[in-house]
Amino acid sequence: MPTHVQAFAFLPAYFLIATMLAATLTDIVSHRIPNVLLAPALSLALVSGAVTDGPAGVFSALAGMGVGLAMLLPMYAMGAMGAGDVKLLGVAGAFLGPQGALIAGLMTFVSGGVFGLLWIAWRFYRPAAELLIANIKSSGMRNADVQGTSSPAGSNNTFAYAPAIAAGVAIAGWQQGWLIPSITG
Repeated sequence: MPTHVQAFAFLPAYFLIATMLAATLTDIVSHRIPNVLLAPALSLALVSGAVTDGPAGVFSALAGMGVGLAMLLPMYAMGAMGAGDVKLLGVAGAFLGPQGALIAGLMTFVSGGVFGLLWIAWRFYRPAAELLIANIKSSGMRNADVQGTSSPAGSNNTFAYAPAIAAGVAIAGWQQGWLIPSITG
């Protein structure tokens, strides 16, 4: 394969990485993953499949999308996550193919569990830590001030799941060998 063609072979992977980063940022900031971000990525995945493997590549992209959607659809149906999260894993699956989508989905669950536990710990311990720091600064630390702290009323209790999806996709990409492309050929 000529060098210039080889250099373009990883463009879909780079586009997927950029999509995952953008989705993660928008999900953290606004708790939404816009379709305007996902539609071009899905289009590129399908075109990439067609260019690289013809009809079999398109079928692989569609099958990967189906696996990705199926992995998170039950959680959406139960109200545990938004449709953008489901679509994000579906788009990633279109890039990764069915096997990669399965790995990404399973690793998303693992990453989501770890991130969820960290998020819960942060939500639980943050008010106490802030109070402790304030008390230390004022040299009036009392044990009673630390007890009984909780999240302020009306605080945001939603969990952005795109970072877990991005971590699962990164693990699947690493497992498939495309996350860090070989420059030696």
